[in-house]
Amino acid sequence: MADAYRESFGTLCAGTVERLLADTPGSSHLDVGSGTGALAAGAAAIGRTVVAVDADPEMVALSSATVPGSVVQGSLPCLPFADGTFDAVTANFVINQVSDPGAAMGELARVVRPGGRVAATIWPAEAAAWASLVAGAFDAAGVVPGASSRLAAELDFERSVDGLRTLARAAGLEAITATELTWDWEIGVDALWAGIAGGVTTAGQTLLAQTPEVRTAAGREFREAATAITCSGTLRLPSTAAYVVGRVLP
Repeated sequence: MADAYRESFGTLCAGTVERLLADTPGSSHLDVGSGTGALAAGAAAIGRTVVAVDADPEMVALSSATVPGSVVQGSLPCLPFADGTFDAVTANFVINQVSDPGAAMGELARVVRPGGRVAATIWPAEAAAWASLVAGAFDAAGVVPGASSRLAAELDFERSVDGLRTLARAAGLEAITATELTWDWEIGVDALWAGIAGGVTTAGQTLLAQTPEVRTAAGREFREAATAITCSGTLRLPSTAAYVVGRVLP
């Protein structure tokens, strides 16, 4: 799955890296949920001392291949670092994947020194362009939906800029930036489908649970629909993230 992610959705998540680095000054940088290692490697390239952490051992191996710094296995909300260790921490599309978002945001704040920054992105509730494209193919192929993965109401939060800002404030952070980030994700039809077929995202896990016949039909429907909107074989998909930067108060 790590290789499938790197060639597909890893390139989508890279769309916010430049902004995350620009908004997190400091010499020591922790990247949580490092994935391909692109963000952590970018921080190292501009002279920061970097530590990357990911919960998945395959992603740790992937990050280790690109990050010129320490890469460790760990997960929110229990990071293996002392209070106030870092000048800045980034969490690129991590908070939307954890079982306790509030505790996760609090842990990000804990490991940053007073005056340092926490920068985080999430996918908003509205369906992304790629997800709508895949959903149409799934419907046409008769894909059976998977079980709901929503969190319990007492743990969940509004998947929006306001929701992420509220989460940051509850963690004791001063929200100095709260906005949407937008960019176009350019990816080949085959590369995107390889990510789904490899089990990446909830859609990918849903696909893997289908019969071989349904999986084949879904791939055929996806390629037909996607090819119709490509430019020279490349999809250009508008993408949006909810984004917050919080300052750790003394």
